[in-house]
Amino acid sequence: MIVTIRRGLFVAFLATFPFLRPVQAAEPPPTAAITSKSTGSIEISVQVHSPIYAEVDRSSTLSLRLAEALAARGFAITQDRAKAKAVLTFRGEIALLGGPTFSRGVKVAIGDAVEKSLQDAKDSDNLTRSDVVQTAAAVAINSAGLAGAITPFWQGLYLSKMASALGEATGIKAGFNKALTGDPRGICLSKCEDWNKVNQTVYLSIALQDATSKQEIRVLTKLFADAVVPQAVLDHALADGVNAIRLIDALPGGPK
Repeated sequence: MIVTIRRGLFVAFLATFPFLRPVQAAEPPPTAAITSKSTGSIEISVQVHSPIYAEVDRSSTLSLRLAEALAARGFAITQDRAKAKAVLTFRGEIALLGGPTFSRGVKVAIGDAVEKSLQDAKDSDNLTRSDVVQTAAAVAINSAGLAGAITPFWQGLYLSKMASALGEATGIKAGFNKALTGDPRGICLSKCEDWNKVNQTVYLSIALQDATSKQEIRVLTKLFADAVVPQAVLDHALADGVNAIRLIDALPGGPK
């Protein structure tokens, strides 16, 4: 009888303070839960824009893979910006706000988030560099049938540690999508069903600058969910951005 009473009191206590309930591991959200909108487009030409200098801001890994993806489409690549006929730049930020871990919010450059994720994966899982960065050439070959100007150069990277890497930027090393206690936000008074959800946003800018003009694409991609999966939001944003880049030359082996 005493056990039953105590159990009933405990259940009532959790009902009164829902933020103390253990949070079950959340499944990755469906792709449809991610929303995205983009503005602008880019027309790129092997003849007009080669040699081209390509860069993903603050990420040597992504910059190299972007250059390899462009080379696979027939572009001449230069490592000297001054000698380039055009400069293609990807830059942006990942922002997380909400839930116990990101109640104060965090915003990190995309390049920094990727490099930190790769380093964390290598250090914590005893992986080699080749394990966390698969060969970009394989990605290009697998995507050879795509009609886009650039293959998905960011795929094949070990980015499952990105949520943890971004969490370190807040100064809180907490578990993600696990039971959490000591929530710094206090007591939930309204919208308690969203108490553990996190706003996950990617701001992406892609620019092509040549001697006479600048073309630019801006992408805003969002997810509001319990599962903290910034890598999925980033993948969606990059795909939308790349899809807005059109190669105006005939692809090798394609119709003239």
